[in-house]
Amino acid sequence: MSSLSRIVRFGTIYTRIRDLMRAGVLKEKDRPLWYDTMKHFPPLEPPSLEREIPDGAVIEILYPEDVVRAKFYKTYGTVHPMNLSNHSSVQNSPCYRFISKYQELEKTWTESEDELFEATASALSEEGLRLRKKGQGKRPVRVDPTHKSQEEDSIISKEGIADLLKSTLADTQPQGR
Repeated sequence: MSSLSRIVRFGTIYTRIRDLMRAGVLKEKDRPLWYDTMKHFPPLEPPSLEREIPDGAVIEILYPEDVVRAKFYKTYGTVHPMNLSNHSSVQNSPCYRFISKYQELEKTWTESEDELFEATASALSEEGLRLRKKGQGKRPVRVDPTHKSQEEDSIISKEGIADLLKSTLADTQPQGR
């Protein structure tokens, strides 16, 4: 018994979808999103199970600003989600502005990268962009030794839950019987 079925050995996913559409099993409007792209731009080599996998490492694509971006998010974190399809939203993001200012200052900078990073943050604060490092809240947190932690407040014992359910059920049952 073969481990591969006939469907996998004969034909690609493209030819199977194409044949389903020709036979009328799959309607034109229900075709996959990738179908038209693959129809107009077929692969140079047709995909097959017998094809040898080329030796060689996958090339990592890493731009210089990716290192700065990673350090920015490690230091300052994310403020809020952004709409990546809206170009102006991306350009106004704190990270994008930080990278732009970093690259601008980098052209004339002669000292270490850490100092450049801090100088970029201070330059942006002068422009009105206030960056807060991770873990720094809007105001200092006061510690009250007599107050329980939030975890202790949220824990309810099993007996407490049982009593709560009994009282709730007793309140919802009809009183007239």
